[in-house]
Amino acid sequence: MRRSHILRGIGAFGVLAAALVALSTGAASAHPHVFVDAKMEIIGDGHGRLAEIRNIWSMDELFSASVIPDFDADGNGRLDKPELEAVGKQVESSIAEWSYYTFVSRGAEDIAMQPPSTFDVTYDAKKGKLLFVFTMKPKSEVDLTKEAITFSVYDKTYFVAFNFPDESHFIEKNLPVLCKKAFVVPSPDEAATRWMNSIARFNSDQTVPMPEDGVDFSKVLATRLELDCR
Repeated sequence: MRRSHILRGIGAFGVLAAALVALSTGAASAHPHVFVDAKMEIIGDGHGRLAEIRNIWSMDELFSASVIPDFDADGNGRLDKPELEAVGKQVESSIAEWSYYTFVSRGAEDIAMQPPSTFDVTYDAKKGKLLFVFTMKPKSEVDLTKEAITFSVYDKTYFVAFNFPDESHFIEKNLPVLCKKAFVVPSPDEAATRWMNSIARFNSDQTVPMPEDGVDFSKVLATRLELDCR
Protein backbone atom coordinates (compact mmCIF):
# COMPACT_ATOMS: atom_id res chain seq x y z
CA MET A 1 0.00 0.00 0.00
CA ARG A 2 2.62 2.47 -1.10
CA ARG A 3 0.17 5.36 -1.51
CA SER A 4 -1.05 5.01 2.06
CA HIS A 5 2.21 6.56 3.18
CA ILE A 6 1.88 9.73 1.10
CA LEU A 7 0.04 11.63 3.79
CA ARG A 8 2.80 10.95 6.28
CA GLY A 9 4.42 14.02 4.77
CA ILE A 10 7.74 12.26 4.16
CA GLY A 11 9.20 13.61 0.95
CA ALA A 12 12.44 13.11 -0.93
CA PHE A 13 13.80 16.33 0.51
CA GLY A 14 16.44 17.13 3.09
CA VAL A 15 14.30 19.21 5.41
CA LEU A 16 17.21 21.09 6.88
CA ALA A 17 18.54 21.87 3.40
CA ALA A 18 15.13 23.15 2.40
CA ALA A 19 15.06 25.37 5.47
CA LEU A 20 18.47 26.83 4.66
CA VAL A 21 17.35 27.70 1.15
CA ALA A 22 14.22 29.21 2.62
CA LEU A 23 16.35 31.47 4.78
CA SER A 24 18.19 32.82 1.75
CA THR A 25 15.15 33.20 -0.50
CA GLY A 26 12.49 34.20 2.03
CA ALA A 27 10.30 31.25 1.04
CA ALA A 28 10.10 27.52 1.60
CA SER A 29 11.67 25.74 -1.35
CA ALA A 30 10.32 22.24 -0.88
CA HIS A 31 7.25 21.88 -3.00
CA PRO A 32 4.21 19.82 -2.01
CA HIS A 33 3.18 16.59 -3.73
CA VAL A 34 -0.38 16.36 -2.41
CA PHE A 35 -2.88 19.22 -2.55
CA VAL A 36 -5.91 19.59 -0.32
CA ASP A 37 -8.82 22.02 -0.49
CA ALA A 38 -9.56 22.37 3.21
CA LYS A 39 -12.35 23.54 5.46
CA MET A 40 -12.45 23.61 9.25
CA GLU A 41 -15.55 23.89 11.42
CA ILE A 42 -14.88 25.39 14.85
CA ILE A 43 -17.70 24.32 17.14
CA GLY A 44 -18.50 25.66 20.59
CA ASP A 45 -20.52 24.07 23.38
CA GLY A 46 -22.84 27.04 23.79
CA HIS A 47 -21.17 28.07 27.06
CA GLY A 48 -18.03 29.77 25.79
CA ARG A 49 -15.92 26.64 25.50
CA LEU A 50 -14.48 24.87 22.49
CA ALA A 51 -16.35 21.62 21.93
CA GLU A 52 -14.60 20.26 18.84
CA ILE A 53 -13.21 21.03 15.42
CA ARG A 54 -14.14 19.23 12.23
CA ASN A 55 -11.76 18.96 9.30
CA ILE A 56 -13.15 18.57 5.78
CA TRP A 57 -10.47 17.78 3.21
CA SER A 58 -11.05 17.45 -0.52
CA MET A 59 -8.02 15.65 -1.93
CA ASP A 60 -6.58 16.43 -5.35
CA GLU A 61 -7.49 14.30 -8.38
CA LEU A 62 -4.04 12.75 -8.83
CA PHE A 63 -3.77 11.58 -5.24
CA SER A 64 -7.37 10.33 -5.28
CA ALA A 65 -6.82 8.35 -8.50
CA SER A 66 -3.62 6.82 -7.15
CA VAL A 67 -5.42 5.43 -4.11
CA ILE A 68 -7.96 3.39 -6.08
CA PRO A 69 -5.67 0.59 -7.35
CA ASP A 70 -4.19 0.13 -3.88
CA PHE A 71 -7.53 -0.27 -2.10
CA ASP A 72 -9.83 -1.66 -4.81
CA ALA A 73 -9.84 -5.13 -3.28
CA ASP A 74 -12.51 -6.59 -5.59
CA GLY A 75 -11.02 -5.04 -8.74
CA ASN A 76 -14.21 -3.38 -9.92
CA GLY A 77 -12.49 -0.06 -10.65
CA ARG A 78 -14.10 1.89 -7.83
CA LEU A 79 -13.95 2.15 -4.07
CA ASP A 80 -16.94 0.63 -2.33
CA LYS A 81 -17.88 1.38 1.28
CA PRO A 82 -15.62 -1.25 2.94
CA GLU A 83 -12.74 -0.12 0.75
CA LEU A 84 -13.31 3.53 1.63
CA GLU A 85 -13.34 2.53 5.30
CA ALA A 86 -9.98 0.83 4.77
CA VAL A 87 -8.62 4.03 3.22
CA GLY A 88 -9.81 5.97 6.25
CA LYS A 89 -8.19 3.58 8.73
CA GLN A 90 -4.88 3.64 6.87
CA VAL A 91 -4.75 7.42 6.43
CA GLU A 92 -5.78 8.06 10.03
CA SER A 93 -3.03 5.83 11.37
CA SER A 94 -0.51 7.31 8.94
CA ILE A 95 -1.06 10.94 9.90
CA ALA A 96 -1.42 10.40 13.65
CA GLU A 97 2.30 10.97 14.19
CA TRP A 98 1.95 14.35 12.47
CA SER A 99 -0.81 15.47 14.88
CA TYR A 100 -3.30 14.95 12.04
CA TYR A 101 -1.81 18.15 10.52
CA THR A 102 -4.20 19.98 12.85
CA PHE A 103 -3.00 22.63 15.30
CA VAL A 104 -4.92 24.61 17.89
CA SER A 105 -2.85 26.97 19.98
CA ARG A 106 -2.91 29.70 22.61
CA GLY A 107 0.07 31.91 21.98
CA ALA A 108 3.10 29.67 21.50
CA GLU A 109 1.46 26.75 23.33
CA ASP A 110 -0.19 23.97 21.34
CA ILE A 111 -3.46 22.73 22.80
CA ALA A 112 -3.57 18.92 23.02
CA MET A 113 -6.33 17.36 20.95
CA GLN A 114 -7.87 13.91 21.17
CA PRO A 115 -7.50 11.58 18.18
CA PRO A 116 -10.53 11.48 15.86
CA SER A 117 -13.31 9.19 17.01
CA THR A 118 -14.22 8.53 13.38
CA PHE A 119 -12.48 9.17 10.05
CA ASP A 120 -15.04 9.24 7.25
CA VAL A 121 -14.04 8.84 3.60
CA THR A 122 -16.27 9.31 0.56
CA TYR A 123 -15.52 9.52 -3.16
CA ASP A 124 -17.00 12.15 -5.48
CA ALA A 125 -17.03 10.40 -8.83
CA LYS A 126 -17.96 13.58 -10.73
CA LYS A 127 -14.95 15.48 -9.39
CA GLY A 128 -12.70 12.44 -9.08
CA LYS A 129 -11.80 13.40 -5.53
CA LEU A 130 -11.67 11.68 -2.18
CA LEU A 131 -13.21 13.57 0.73
CA PHE A 132 -11.90 13.08 4.27
CA VAL A 133 -13.98 14.28 7.24
CA PHE A 134 -12.95 13.86 10.87
CA THR A 135 -13.62 15.54 14.21
CA MET A 136 -11.21 16.24 17.06
CA LYS A 137 -11.99 17.36 20.62
CA PRO A 138 -9.62 19.13 23.04
CA LYS A 139 -8.17 16.90 25.75
CA SER A 140 -8.90 19.53 28.39
CA GLU A 141 -11.29 22.45 28.68
CA VAL A 142 -10.60 25.39 26.37
CA ASP A 143 -12.38 28.54 27.56
CA LEU A 144 -12.71 30.77 24.52
CA THR A 145 -13.76 33.74 26.66
CA LYS A 146 -10.44 33.90 28.51
CA GLU A 147 -7.80 33.77 25.77
CA ALA A 148 -7.32 34.13 22.05
CA ILE A 149 -7.01 30.85 20.16
CA THR A 150 -5.40 30.13 16.77
CA PHE A 151 -6.50 27.37 14.40
CA SER A 152 -4.40 26.07 11.50
CA VAL A 153 -3.73 23.02 9.34
CA TYR A 154 -0.29 22.41 7.85
CA ASP A 155 2.36 19.80 7.14
CA LYS A 156 5.72 20.42 8.80
CA THR A 157 7.54 18.74 5.90
CA TYR A 158 5.87 20.70 3.07
CA PHE A 159 4.80 17.44 1.41
CA VAL A 160 1.08 18.17 1.70
CA ALA A 161 -0.33 21.62 0.88
CA PHE A 162 -3.58 22.70 2.54
CA ASN A 163 -5.48 25.47 0.81
CA PHE A 164 -7.99 27.69 2.62
CA PRO A 165 -9.02 30.05 -0.22
CA ASP A 166 -10.83 32.53 2.02
CA GLU A 167 -12.21 32.96 5.52
CA SER A 168 -15.46 31.17 4.62
CA HIS A 169 -13.46 27.93 4.81
CA PHE A 170 -13.18 28.46 8.57
CA ILE A 171 -16.74 27.98 9.80
CA GLU A 172 -17.73 29.01 13.33
CA LYS A 173 -20.66 27.28 15.00
CA ASN A 174 -22.24 27.91 18.41
CA LEU A 175 -19.52 30.32 19.52
CA PRO A 176 -19.91 33.36 21.82
CA VAL A 177 -21.51 36.33 20.05
CA LEU A 178 -18.62 38.63 20.96
CA CYS A 179 -16.04 36.60 19.09
CA LYS A 180 -13.80 38.48 16.69
CA LYS A 181 -11.85 36.64 14.04
CA ALA A 182 -8.90 37.36 11.80
CA PHE A 183 -8.19 35.30 8.68
CA VAL A 184 -4.43 35.40 8.20
CA VAL A 185 -2.54 34.40 5.06
CA PRO A 186 1.11 35.16 5.83
CA SER A 187 3.60 36.21 3.18
CA PRO A 188 7.20 34.94 3.03
CA ASP A 189 8.41 38.40 4.08
CA GLU A 190 6.20 38.26 7.16
CA ALA A 191 7.52 34.80 7.99
CA ALA A 192 11.12 35.98 7.82
CA THR A 193 10.32 38.99 10.00
CA ARG A 194 8.62 36.84 12.62
CA TRP A 195 11.61 34.50 12.71
CA MET A 196 14.03 37.37 13.20
CA ASN A 197 11.84 38.80 15.96
CA SER A 198 11.75 35.41 17.68
CA ILE A 199 15.56 35.17 17.89
CA ALA A 200 16.18 38.83 18.74
CA ARG A 201 15.96 38.11 22.48
CA PHE A 202 19.06 35.88 22.45
CA ASN A 203 22.50 37.25 23.42
CA SER A 204 25.47 36.91 21.09
CA ASP A 205 26.96 34.14 23.26
CA GLN A 206 23.79 32.08 23.26
CA THR A 207 22.97 29.31 20.82
CA VAL A 208 19.73 30.03 19.02
CA PRO A 209 17.52 26.92 19.18
CA MET A 210 16.35 25.80 15.75
CA PRO A 211 12.80 24.56 15.31
CA GLU A 212 12.29 20.92 14.42
CA ASP A 213 12.49 21.52 10.68
CA GLY A 214 15.08 24.29 10.67
CA VAL A 215 13.43 27.66 10.24
CA ASP A 216 9.83 26.74 10.87
CA PHE A 217 8.33 28.30 7.76
CA SER A 218 5.79 25.48 7.64
CA LYS A 219 4.14 27.00 10.71
CA VAL A 220 4.57 30.70 10.11
CA LEU A 221 3.44 30.42 6.49
CA ALA A 222 0.34 28.40 7.35
CA THR A 223 -3.00 30.04 6.76
CA ARG A 224 -4.72 30.42 10.10
CA LEU A 225 -7.78 31.73 11.88
CA GLU A 226 -7.19 33.83 14.98
CA LEU A 227 -10.23 33.80 17.23
CA ASP A 228 -10.69 36.22 20.15
CA CYS A 229 -13.88 35.86 22.19
CA ARG A 230 -12.75 37.84 25.28
